Amino acid sequence: MLTATADLARRLERVAADYLVTRYSGPGNPMGTQFLRDSDLIATKVPYVPHNRFMNGVHGLEHAGQLPAVLSFYGATGQPCWIDVLSDASTALTNALIDAQFRPDSYGATLYAAPLPQPAAPPTGLIHVEHYDGVDISVADDAGLDVFLDTLNVGFGSPPDVLPALRANQHFWPGIATWRLLLARVDGAPAGAAVLAVHERSAYLAVASVLPAFQRRGVHRRLIDTRIDHGRGLGCTLITGQAEWGSVSQCNQQRAGLDICHVKTVWTNHRSAV
Repeated sequence: MLTATADLARRLERVAADYLVTRYSGPGNPMGTQFLRDSDLIATKVPYVPHNRFMNGVHGLEHAGQLPAVLSFYGATGQPCWIDVLSDASTALTNALIDAQFRPDSYGATLYAAPLPQPAAPPTGLIHVEHYDGVDISVADDAGLDVFLDTLNVGFGSPPDVLPALRANQHFWPGIATWRLLLARVDGAPAGAAVLAVHERSAYLAVASVLPAFQRRGVHRRLIDTRIDHGRGLGCTLITGQAEWGSVSQCNQQRAGLDICHVKTVWTNHRSAV
């Protein structure tokens, strides 16, 4: 098992940032995402949804001297941003954030396992459908994309009227060679959805949601186990995931064999956080 170090923490954050860049750009950049890059710093900005913390996030900010460029980047469109700050951040950086009217907004855990943990159920391999404990997991493709996307987005609380726009922005996902889209069904009904993203030989538990009617039935945990199995089949030597601190997602990842590498603070200058 790799030891949790500052270097590993930054490696895991780069894996997550790589996924976000792919998710929020894609062929033709349908969301009009803008990027700021400086060494390991990556900032994403989607001006038409200025209050979305995930689309307008800063990752890899290490030095106070990088903050003016970040402020200018978001200030050009008059919008706030959310900055991931690792637990070993310097006093100079946190003081600079406070001086710029940023405040802590939330806390997140970054988890990992290397090598990949063994599955709770017998390995099933990379087959099209996997079934255990009443949950069927299938690989979503173009033909089933709308069902997959609607399940994922409704699971995150998206109202019906925005689903067509989300489908339009996410239609390119099946074409990403380094991603696997997984749909969970219970008794034949869509119940949950998840993405596995591979960066080099690291597998990332990128995103997952479960419809309210199927929560607390083991769907989320099975989506984690299946993605670990897929990562193993794809030759990955490390798996990582992120979650709100103390959340069900964090607990499920830990039960699946991942350990916490570090806890980070999300800072924002969004007015509702002040």
